[in-house]
Amino acid sequence: MERLKPWLYATLVKDGEVRHLLILFHEGSALTELLQMSGGEESSFLKGSEYESKAQAEAIAQIWIEDEGFKRLPAGEFAFEPLSHAIALAKRMGFSTVYDARFIKKSWPDPNFTGEVALTSWPGLAAKNGGSYLYGLDQMRLHARPSLPMSAKEIAAPEDANEFVSFMLQMKAILDTVGKPAEFILTGDLW
Repeated sequence: MERLKPWLYATLVKDGEVRHLLILFHEGSALTELLQMSGGEESSFLKGSEYESKAQAEAIAQIWIEDEGFKRLPAGEFAFEPLSHAIALAKRMGFSTVYDARFIKKSWPDPNFTGEVALTSWPGLAAKNGGSYLYGLDQMRLHARPSLPMSAKEIAAPEDANEFVSFMLQMKAILDTVGKPAEFILTGDLW
């Protein structure tokens, strides 16, 4: 079976910085390209076979881990980033459309029965109370989560178990004033 869809090989994080390693398949496994996506920008490392791209991706990931202190996200987890960064990654992975129920329109003219919106024109979610939203991409969905506004005071969770539960409930209540988490389905030509 010949691969067509880009492969998000690894995501690494450190202090809010996110780096993704993607393998693009130009001629199946025979000709691939290894890309780094960081801050919504991409840079190409290598063009070669899938084997060469995987080996190079693994070597780069190890350098970032050992020399720069990055941590690899486990399979099934994803990093949250600003909307522009998440959209750049989604587009590079072959997505072009997001389904958002807020855009469903059942009347004429221009009905939109599915809430389909071009990814490039999708505004994301509007946060309240000075907060913002961060977005994480899995293999078919874009996850949105509220984020607190930047504060001069660093928030530290207490170590005591009883105090920790109370702290987490307070943090959830504060986050709820910014907005609710949401998920959106993505599609594209390769999907």
